[in-house]
Amino acid sequence: MKSTNISELYFLFLPKIYNMILVNNTAQDSAGFSEKILETGLSIYEVIRIFNKKPIFLQDNLLRLDNSLKKSNIHLDPSTLHLPDKLEHLIRLEHIEEGNVKYVLHFTNGQMTEYLYTIPHSYPSAEAYRKGIDTMTCQAVRQNPEVKYLNPALRNLTNRLIRDNHVYEVILVDNEGYVTEGSRSNVFFIQEETLYTTPAAYVLPGTSRKRVFDICKTEKISLEEKRIGLNTLSRYEAAFITGTSPLILPIRRINSVLFHPDHPLLRRLMRSYFSLLEKTD
Repeated sequence: MKSTNISELYFLFLPKIYNMILVNNTAQDSAGFSEKILETGLSIYEVIRIFNKKPIFLQDNLLRLDNSLKKSNIHLDPSTLHLPDKLEHLIRLEHIEEGNVKYVLHFTNGQMTEYLYTIPHSYPSAEAYRKGIDTMTCQAVRQNPEVKYLNPALRNLTNRLIRDNHVYEVILVDNEGYVTEGSRSNVFFIQEETLYTTPAAYVLPGTSRKRVFDICKTEKISLEEKRIGLNTLSRYEAAFITGTSPLILPIRRINSVLFHPDHPLLRRLMRSYFSLLEKTD
């Protein structure tokens, strides 16, 4: 089978029904599995993008997993988990070509259980990449934001807001009125050829966020981490989100504030990011 062309990323992939889940690297039927079991105790997780039958930017996921474990005072070296081998196992088992895979370390009653399974994915359409997406804000604070752990209350709230208001993403605003991040993404703003984004201490350090930082360093693009007030959004020319599914996706609107999806610097970043993705083949 020929490899997927990068331009095909611009089309919406329909969720596929998968049959198996790996529990401690043992294949089990997924029919009786529910994520509700993970809501007790502590569940630290990563969502990994599969492209052309391979995980992309996996090292970034492992680095973030290591950070989450350390911030949670869990003394565990991610290299001992052999995640690349387990991903290969699941990819072969389910014949995954494109999609998102969730890896969960569930700690409860003094025991750790590993879960690895596919999750439904809905990648942005070609129109979303061209015209940008509509978003809205919500005042909400993610406790211990640097740790990627399951937070069902926040996820349920933002899912409802997305559904009821017909927006693509919800942008979180803290109690001091500063924009932090998306419910499942990081947020960047552009003003006068400089990128701005919230400092890492206030957000989950996304792997796609890191990729943008790497591009800026390589291409000598000005980037500044600073707290961004909700009442200052109209000062910025363009905005975009980054994440496992959207990669880099322009924002057309946050509440009533409009942005320019065709900003030259934003389009340059998108080209550079997708070029990196092609090199993972």
